Amino acid sequence: MFDLDCGLRLRGFRPSPASDLDNILSMYNNADVAPLMSPSFPVPQGQKFLDAMKAAIESDAAEMYCIIETIPEHTETESKSSNKPEFVGNVSLWTRGERGNRHSNFGISFKPKFWGKGYGTEVTKFVIKHAFVQMNMHRISLQVYAGNERAIALYKQVGFIQEGVMRQARWSNGTWVDEIQMGILVDDWKKLQ
Repeated sequence: MFDLDCGLRLRGFRPSPASDLDNILSMYNNADVAPLMSPSFPVPQGQKFLDAMKAAIESDAAEMYCIIETIPEHTETESKSSNKPEFVGNVSLWTRGERGNRHSNFGISFKPKFWGKGYGTEVTKFVIKHAFVQMNMHRISLQVYAGNERAIALYKQVGFIQEGVMRQARWSNGTWVDEIQMGILVDDWKKLQ
């Protein structure tokens, strides 16, 4: 579990009770979030998606998979149960090829009500630092759709470099959308510190 200065907590995925899976499903089925996700995730999702997601999270391919939630604030007049953490989203690092290459693929998703607050930047910076310093990664990659300008700006801000474009990789809302490939090397990251 990691508590960030921005008031968010990263914690491990809990398969039971099913609230983590339910929250993930609700977020991925959101009409604002779904167009930004992988084209292999048609909306709406259901139990089959949840089963596949749970299996992937619990597999060896998941280097790191965290639920992002708010850190409850407690006062002397509040009980712990009245101030529960709120689900914000998820962040992950997935094995890319062989582990010996020290290369992971980064993914992050937030509920729309948490967009535009700087949380994505803080979580991404933390996970990248953790990957390079604690997990000894050499490279982190990601894929983002060209229309997701907010995410592209975030990734560039923290040091990701555009490495390529898969032209017309996704059919979305009646038009083809490019997929942008981005990456950051440990040496790139060190120069920014």
